[in-house]
Amino acid sequence: MSTSWRKFIPCCCTCLALCAGIGSLLATASGEFLHGAQLIILSLLLDGLDGTLARLLKGQSEFGAELDTFVDITSFGIAPAVLLYFYPGGLHDVPFWGFVLTCLYVISGASRLSRFRVADPYRGQRGYLGLPITAAGGWVATWVIALESSGHWSVDWLSIRNGPMAVGFWLSVLLMLWLQVSHVRYGKPTKNPLVLLPFLVILILLYIPPAAVYAAFLLGLYTVWYVFVSPFFFQRFLAHLPPVEEEAVAVPPVDAKQ
Repeated sequence: MSTSWRKFIPCCCTCLALCAGIGSLLATASGEFLHGAQLIILSLLLDGLDGTLARLLKGQSEFGAELDTFVDITSFGIAPAVLLYFYPGGLHDVPFWGFVLTCLYVISGASRLSRFRVADPYRGQRGYLGLPITAAGGWVATWVIALESSGHWSVDWLSIRNGPMAVGFWLSVLLMLWLQVSHVRYGKPTKNPLVLLPFLVILILLYIPPAAVYAAFLLGLYTVWYVFVSPFFFQRFLAHLPPVEEEAVAVPPVDAKQ
C-alpha cells in the first residue's frame, strides 16, 4: 500500500468522526436528543479508530493530527454544549447563565486542545496534561442516553432539571471544565487492550435500546473513576518514570487526542 493511501484511510475515518459531530448538532437542533447524544458517542468511536488505523498502517501525518483537532472541538466541545443548552431542563431555562456556561464549555475545550498542541512537548507520552476533552463530552452524552433510553424504567431521579442528582450532574460538568485546563495529569487507559475492548463493547451497547441504560450506568461509573480517582494512581506511575530531561521528545502522534 502506498504512503498516500496509508495516510488517506485514517483521514477518512477522522472526517467521518467530524461528520458525526456535525450530525449531532443537527439532531439536537431538530429536537432528536437521543440521536444527538448517540452521534457524539459514534464520533468518539471513530476518533479513537483513526489513530489506531494510522499506527497500524504507519500513516501518521501532521495533517491528520491537525484535522483531528477540529473533530475534538466540534464533537466533544461544541456538540455537547449545544446538547446541554437545548435539552429539556437544560441551560436554555436560564438564558443568561445558560449562555455563559455554554460558552465556558466550548472555551474550556478549545483551551484544552490549544494547550495540548503547544504546551505539552511529550504530546501525551507522559499521559494527558489536563482532563481529555472526550471525557466531559462522553459524560454529557451518556447521561442523556440514559434518560432517553429508559423506556419502562423510571429514571426521574436522573433529571438534570432538579433534585440532588441534577445538582451533582451540573457540579460534575463544571469540575470537568476546570480539570480540562488544570495541570492534573491523566493516564491513557485505552492503550491497554484489557480496558479498550470492554470499553468499546459498552459504547456499542449504548445503541441497543434494551441494554443502553445498563451500558450508560457502567460508562458513567467508569467516567467517575477516571475523572476523579485515577489521577491519584497515575501520579504514582509518573514517580517511577525517568526525569523528563533524560527522555527524548517524542514525535507528535497522529492525532491530538484531547
